[in-house]
Amino acid sequence: MKKLYLNVLLLLLTISVFAQKAIPGKIEAEAYDAMSGIATENTQDTGGGLNVGWIEDNDWMDYNVNVPVSGTYKFSFRTAKGFGDGTLEVRTTNGTVLGSVVLPFTGGWQGWGTSSIIIPLTAGQQTLRIYAKYGSWNFNWFEVEKYNAIPGRIEAENYDVMSGINTENTQDTGGGLNIGWINDGDWMDYTVNVAASGIYTFGFRVAKGYGDGTIEVKSATGAVLGSIVLPYTGGWQGWATAKVFIPLTAGQQTLRIYAKHGDWNFNWFEVTGSRPILGKTEAEDYDVVSDVKPENTQDVGGGSNVGWIDDNDWLDYHFSVDEAATYKFTFRIAKPYGDGKLELRNASGGVLSALTLPVTGGWQTWDTVSTTVALPVGKQIIRIYAVNGSWNFNWFNVTKGANTQIQSVINFGALPQKTVGDAPFDLVASSNQNQTPITFTSSNPAVASVSNVSGVWKATILTAGTTTITASQAGNTSYLSANNVNQTLTVVTATPPPPPYTGVKIPIQAARWYQLNNAPKGLEGLFDNVTDVTVHTGYSKVLENYDAYYPLLEGEQMTIDRIKFFDGEGSFADKPMTLSIITSDWRRIPVATFTGEVYNGWVGPYSGRSTTGDAKFNLDSAITNARYLVINAWWGYPTEIELYGAYTPPSATSNGPYRQKSIKLKEMIGVNAFEWDFEEAWDNRISETKLKAMKTFGGIRHYIDWEKLEPNEGGYTFNPTHSGSWDYDGLYTRLKAEGMEVLACIKTIPPWMTATYPEGERDSENVPLRYGKNFSDPLSYIEQAKVAFQYAARYGNNPNVNPALLSVDTRQRWNGDGINEVKIGLNLIKYIECDNERDKWWKGRKAYQTGREYAANLSAFYDGHKNTMGPGVGVKNADPSIKIVIAGLASPFIGVDYIKGMIDWCKEFRGYRPDGSVNLCWDVINYHFYPDNASSTQDGTGTRGVAPEVSTAGIVTEKFIQLAQKESQDMPVWMSETGYDVNQGSPLKAIAIGNKSVLQTQADWILRNALFYARKGIERVYFYQTYDYDINNPTQFGSSGLLNNNQTRKPAADFLYQTNRQFGQYTYKETLQNNPIIDRYELNGKSAYALVIPDETGRTGSATLNLGSATSAKIYTPTIGRDTMNVELVSTTQGQLTVTVTETPIFIVASDQVVSSTTDSTSTPIARIGDKTNATFAPKELVAENVKLHDIVTVYPNPSTDYVLVSFESTSREKLQVRIFNANLGILHREATFTKTATSFSERVDVSNLLPGAYIIEIQQGNQRAFRKIVKAP
Repeated sequence: MKKLYLNVLLLLLTISVFAQKAIPGKIEAEAYDAMSGIATENTQDTGGGLNVGWIEDNDWMDYNVNVPVSGTYKFSFRTAKGFGDGTLEVRTTNGTVLGSVVLPFTGGWQGWGTSSIIIPLTAGQQTLRIYAKYGSWNFNWFEVEKYNAIPGRIEAENYDVMSGINTENTQDTGGGLNIGWINDGDWMDYTVNVAASGIYTFGFRVAKGYGDGTIEVKSATGAVLGSIVLPYTGGWQGWATAKVFIPLTAGQQTLRIYAKHGDWNFNWFEVTGSRPILGKTEAEDYDVVSDVKPENTQDVGGGSNVGWIDDNDWLDYHFSVDEAATYKFTFRIAKPYGDGKLELRNASGGVLSALTLPVTGGWQTWDTVSTTVALPVGKQIIRIYAVNGSWNFNWFNVTKGANTQIQSVINFGALPQKTVGDAPFDLVASSNQNQTPITFTSSNPAVASVSNVSGVWKATILTAGTTTITASQAGNTSYLSANNVNQTLTVVTATPPPPPYTGVKIPIQAARWYQLNNAPKGLEGLFDNVTDVTVHTGYSKVLENYDAYYPLLEGEQMTIDRIKFFDGEGSFADKPMTLSIITSDWRRIPVATFTGEVYNGWVGPYSGRSTTGDAKFNLDSAITNARYLVINAWWGYPTEIELYGAYTPPSATSNGPYRQKSIKLKEMIGVNAFEWDFEEAWDNRISETKLKAMKTFGGIRHYIDWEKLEPNEGGYTFNPTHSGSWDYDGLYTRLKAEGMEVLACIKTIPPWMTATYPEGERDSENVPLRYGKNFSDPLSYIEQAKVAFQYAARYGNNPNVNPALLSVDTRQRWNGDGINEVKIGLNLIKYIECDNERDKWWKGRKAYQTGREYAANLSAFYDGHKNTMGPGVGVKNADPSIKIVIAGLASPFIGVDYIKGMIDWCKEFRGYRPDGSVNLCWDVINYHFYPDNASSTQDGTGTRGVAPEVSTAGIVTEKFIQLAQKESQDMPVWMSETGYDVNQGSPLKAIAIGNKSVLQTQADWILRNALFYARKGIERVYFYQTYDYDINNPTQFGSSGLLNNNQTRKPAADFLYQTNRQFGQYTYKETLQNNPIIDRYELNGKSAYALVIPDETGRTGSATLNLGSATSAKIYTPTIGRDTMNVELVSTTQGQLTVTVTETPIFIVASDQVVSSTTDSTSTPIARIGDKTNATFAPKELVAENVKLHDIVTVYPNPSTDYVLVSFESTSREKLQVRIFNANLGILHREATFTKTATSFSERVDVSNLLPGAYIIEIQQGNQRAFRKIVKAP
């Protein structure tokens, strides 16, 4: 029992010692953790309870507290004192006095009062001692609250509440934390205590590498007290202080630091008041400044001076003037030449004094000049204004001047012309002194009279004519009378008002705009009736200056006679936005220009015109006959555009009927592949083992490097290819015999074309033309169009091609080498894809084509630009039956806009067919989509893949199909790349779900993609890809292979193989239900049903099928490790079948339907070796002879903050050169050389000093190059 009692006692003591009281907060006096000499008693104070009493000199109480952040805190003590010198000190445990207060008399031991002191505290757990320096007082409680004093410095992380931000360690001087991850609209609130009303200088310690970062300081009501556009500081940890003046009222209040535009870091802000005006002020100690810079000075005393002073630059200083008097300002300046002139101005812009600066003989040859200024009492801002620049400034000294009269100087500006009937208007003038009033007189009161109304001078318009308005100011003992200032006022007869405007606001469908760039955001903000939100089209765009098109629809007409732009923030006169039209005869006519030179107001179409009223919005002449509206911009836009005039809406558009699609499930099971996936490298014969593995798939997208077909210009090779020695004839012949249709994707450019580029711009994935050629001219692409003709003539179905147009390179490279022969019409290829991902934004301009530029490329490839480029050019001139497929687009979210640009180029440069349809130069639309949780465009911003049904794939697909139906002659839409990685470091990874492994989830999602796209109307799907580049590498696409390197199937390939074998010939008909999904397929009038839960959480559900009179049914379940699905025979209940549905698809066929393999039943199954559902698969062993350097290099981590690791294996021992380029501008940032002494190579490349953004890393070894896109993270 004693032991138990002792343990409980020790526990209570432990709790007492280590319990931490929260600060800020209220702490009862009796809740001390230790004490000396005091006792408690019942209190009569409000709230009751206990108070501490019997406090004598040197008594104390200790309180264990936890301070969340370092800062200044207000301590309020509730005490009662009837007599004596009672004094309270707050101490640390080592006796340091943090603060003290002499307690007030309160009228007795239970007469209570509250007294306060301000104390700085450091963050962390600590003990505070309340020490009675002098006793004889009672103590009830104390309360601690944050106290941000103004003036003072406040750490950014010491906010009260916030939205959207986070903290991180700072590299700024002093260390600690800064706030980061600041996006548009984020904010932080701070409770502050302002000592006195007045203007304060706010200095914000910020870091900004790019963007339009803007801070607004708001009051608790949301009123904007002040704002500042933040300077570029060189990166996320390059720090600078930006200052702005802000008026504050005295007392406690909440200030909100609001990120109007984000993308900046924030360390602290310091608020300062005015400084005494008398004495010496260093020039660089300005409060707020325009575009000047400090530099080291050679003047006496050293330190810094301010330089780079241009015309109209200025420096503001906040002073406190204690006495209204004349003050002498002495300036220390250096001026090598020119007419330097300085003005002293007040906060309203009034000129207090002016100085012409002498030439001193050089930028660091110094002299002093002086002037006198009369200043009133009070806090005020003095601006030193450079009327004429080109001088340096070191310091200025202010002394009180002699009591001599100063000349009064009036500033009275010119008066605008007035009209009879105008309302009375204020007469406004200013002076360098405010001790005597300014008065006004009119020389002709019949035209306009003047009067003083409650201290405000007004002029009243009476009749037409002219009068002189004179401003006068009397002197006094301090000032001489001012010289009168005269201004002429002209009054004209009122003209009849213009007739009311009869035009209408022209409706603009914002989504119809498309941009000829990789802009991630559209132009909807220009037409949303919102004027206070800046329009941003996104970062990392390839083109700095580009067009956006708005096509008018059939029957739509507009006559534009008035244009309004709302001018928000920013000015860009050197890079204006222009609005043009393209007429029906393809003339481009500029209509309006916007430069952003007016802040927060509506402006018209002509920048710089001074027209007033609504007339400023009128065009000089109405614009008609528009086919397109075109906006050309760099980066700046108005916040709103409104067009006015006459408008005729478009004719009703057709909604079909559209072509009835017949999508076989087999056509959803294609794969991306290379020739070495079928043929042996050493003899080019078909490998039966490899072919068996490839029979998993229903179709092949064959990646063909142009170099294989034309290794030397004009020397075509096919069997064998002189690059790699592959036999394309044998490959295609065998694939046709196996029923595996080939999409031939002719991609990259050959070395002889790469060599035309400068050394730093050579890349096999450049746009397919010689360096310096015009991207927009079809003739620039003649070399690619010629090789396409040769390929189509050989493998197409036209036996009548003129042999004289065909050639091959008949040279033997060694004894026994095969000799190429001309062949015609082998009837092996029906589809050719013109290149791959021609919207390669991550490789910069040299590898990126706009939609219109790619249309020019396609026009040459398709038919030699309507057969205008000479004989032997273009696929259709070799075989009109071959279908041309668009290069798979890498950016599907803006892919529809890309194709709209292609269509409109064809309208302009290819015209229309006899049936009235646009003469398009392609037959199949094609794009790529990798479903992930960020809806990214292969840029690695996601963190994992997602199931197709929960991704945005459906939205994207519907847009492409709608485009095909309504604007592209209802042509097919294909998906030539999709898939998932299994490496768990990849941003496209499949994930384990419940008891399913990553490989099982990949299998589910791959098969569900096939079913998904059949359901959505996509007519071919090709998965990426056959084999892993390296399953152990987290780089995206590196572990997305469907086959193992021993030519066995992964689980995903099992599912595809079984589905293709069992149901490949079935055609999608309809979707009966959406959750669970029930799709109906059909073969020869017989139905099969595919059922799946469209989720990725391990969810199950039930579904009921009506199978008519069938008494039983078979349920087919894809199964890992087998060649056939698991089949279960089940009975129906009067034709009704209820089944459990999971996230793995199942297929159901009624018992009255015979289902057998719909593919070649004699094909040999692929043996599997020890595969289990949770197995991992070895990385593919890459052989140097089989692959390029580009195919084997890995770069990790990506994104990275400090380094990337470049790794690969090959037999070559040649040196490596590594270069890093800006992905947008192509600027070289890093270059390094490495030696390679072994098969394996792995070296770090430092990226720590790169600014955040996208880059391209190039690895060169001998004549081979590899490229990877990397992202430098903040």
